[in-house]
Amino acid sequence: MPALLLLLCCPALRAADKSVEVDTLEGKLEEVMVLGREPRTGVVERIDVRPLSKLSGASSSFENILKVLPGVHSTNELSSQYSVRGGSYDENLVYVNGVEIYRPTLTRTGQQEGLSFINPNLVSTIDFSTGGFGAEFGDKMSSVLNVSYRRPTSHGGSAEGNLLGAAATCDFASANKKFGGVVGMRYKRATYLLGTLDVKGEYNPSFSDVQTALYFEPVRALSFSLLGSYALNRYSFTPTNRQTTFGTLDNPMNFTMYYEGGESDLTQNLLGALTVRYRASDNVMLTLTGSAVAMQEQERYDILGEYWLKQTITDAEVNHDATDMGVGRSLNHARNYTATNVYVAEHGGSWHHSSGALRWGLKVQRYHVSDEVSQWQQIDSAGYMMPRSENELGMMSSVHADTFMSARQYSGFLQESYTLQLGNSHLLRITPGLRLTYASLSRELLAAPRLQAIFYPNGEKDWQIFASAGAYHQPAFFKEMKNPKMQLNTSVTAQRSWHFTLGTSATFTGYGIPCRLTSEAYYKQLSNLVPYKQDNVVLLYDWQRRADGFVWGVDAKLSAELTKGAESWLSLSLMQARQDVRGDAYESGAGQAVAPGYFPMPNDQRLNLSLMLQDQVLHYSQWRACLVLNYGTGLPSFAPVDNRYDLTFRMPAYQRVDMGLSYVLFDSVARSALKQQLGSVLQSCIFTVEALNLFNIRNISSYLWVKTVQYAGQQSGMVAVPNYLTPFRINVKVGVTF
Repeated sequence: MPALLLLLCCPALRAADKSVEVDTLEGKLEEVMVLGREPRTGVVERIDVRPLSKLSGASSSFENILKVLPGVHSTNELSSQYSVRGGSYDENLVYVNGVEIYRPTLTRTGQQEGLSFINPNLVSTIDFSTGGFGAEFGDKMSSVLNVSYRRPTSHGGSAEGNLLGAAATCDFASANKKFGGVVGMRYKRATYLLGTLDVKGEYNPSFSDVQTALYFEPVRALSFSLLGSYALNRYSFTPTNRQTTFGTLDNPMNFTMYYEGGESDLTQNLLGALTVRYRASDNVMLTLTGSAVAMQEQERYDILGEYWLKQTITDAEVNHDATDMGVGRSLNHARNYTATNVYVAEHGGSWHHSSGALRWGLKVQRYHVSDEVSQWQQIDSAGYMMPRSENELGMMSSVHADTFMSARQYSGFLQESYTLQLGNSHLLRITPGLRLTYASLSRELLAAPRLQAIFYPNGEKDWQIFASAGAYHQPAFFKEMKNPKMQLNTSVTAQRSWHFTLGTSATFTGYGIPCRLTSEAYYKQLSNLVPYKQDNVVLLYDWQRRADGFVWGVDAKLSAELTKGAESWLSLSLMQARQDVRGDAYESGAGQAVAPGYFPMPNDQRLNLSLMLQDQVLHYSQWRACLVLNYGTGLPSFAPVDNRYDLTFRMPAYQRVDMGLSYVLFDSVARSALKQQLGSVLQSCIFTVEALNLFNIRNISSYLWVKTVQYAGQQSGMVAVPNYLTPFRINVKVGVTF
């Protein structure tokens, strides 16, 4: 990526008023290099980090800023997971300081997730691509997020507290700037928010982590950096009862459930990474990175529930329960334990030449995953055990497995970028690359050629046309190797895709406001997919089947700086994602074979609209507002029928508005008498009130399927009871920097 070099020449200072005596500056002034970067370079966008501390949201996670970008959607404010252009949660690459981050495997719902890995208070730069990225990035099919933690050159820090948790950071650096780093600590306890869900009980979540990014540069040519993280997420829950009303005006329904027992989940994540950088010359940089990840997860629950599903009658004269649709009880048991260890050794290098840069890399990864699963469900519906048997006590589902996987993966890439002068004023930047990956278990050698091109008409950087094409293959990891019965197949081959994108980005000024308009059209051809069903945030793969598919869409984003230093934007996405499962023909009631053909993928969201608005209140610079709006059409929901992926219906649209109003007691812009009294101890102090889900919209995260049997004139079947997300809530935050 080309850097902008600015040489500042500073002659002797001259005063406008000649009567003023001026001292003469003597001696040699060394040149100063200022490195800059365009907000968007082709398919990769540099995201402004300033809104991170202002965004309002229930999860307070870093990923909140991604969810308001075009091509990205999320329909669960309790989760940090996101889908990009129809892809699954497992198709997103995440790097922090060049180290790949792995997500837990046992988490089933957003409220169990805890803290996402990235600490927003430590972030320095963010690069994000929704597809078509270069060969330097790894083997995932949807997106890449590349985050760098800051490298401080002075002492400082910050602290924040709110009704959902607290966070603190500390920056430090030696006097000669050769050693320094950042340390960040977070704590989250979302009892205040989870208590608003339909399922009542004693929520006791406790999520905490500590991270550090250190650097040491003994000489200019050699530097060391260390990234360390430890996270402990505990989630315990003792449910008592649940009451959910749903349905339509013509068919209102009521679901009531009483519970006994409880759930206890635990996730521990330890990461350490050491990177050595050696500058062999002014143009050549070599790096060597070693990292290790150890993740321990456990899920334990024994929950007995007794439920009543009723169809209600409501009119002006009477309001009472009329018909029992289902009565029964269920007993759910689980003792699941997963341990994941990943070891990585990686070499990278770059050579900057007169017309561009050559990059290369080699990477070796070793995985060890052990998984112990023991879970079963027993259902007694209307006096009958399901499945019904005259001779034995039946289980609705029962899974017991003890599996272990050990694998290696080798990858490497070669990527060149160079700039061509076309005519007298046009510039064309081309970045071809090739990525090779070998997976030891499937014994596949994957070749992924990729090409990006950026055209600057008239050589102007404020208008660019970019395009990309390439292969993006994703070798199977442990989750794709398991089917819903927890049977392990280590020979699962890679999912494959080809991406084609074409877009343009223009910077202009409208009514004196700096603006940028970006639009992009894309098409993805998918093959050898492992079909899956999505329930809340858990993905259930089925390696016994394969699918082909396609995704096409258009993304657009209009951003403007309504207030200096505060970017606002409006993003719009249109998309269609469809798949065809091979060999999924079934026999109809008339005895005829039916082939479903193409049907929606789990993240087929046709329309997504997001708004991120930052402004100050009228002419009072100390009052600042932040508004976040999300609207997305309903996602497909799958019926729990084995081997059927075409039985779907659309969930209601996801609609949510979060708003924050901040009062700046003092900062670098808004000074006050209070700041004068505190001296230099505190640099800023901001008080914020947030309105979460401002319009109290009842969004749905997933469904609880209640089984019924034929009795009292009712036909057997299944009823989908919605699991609603959080309602309107007020949050209060206080943040200081020093």
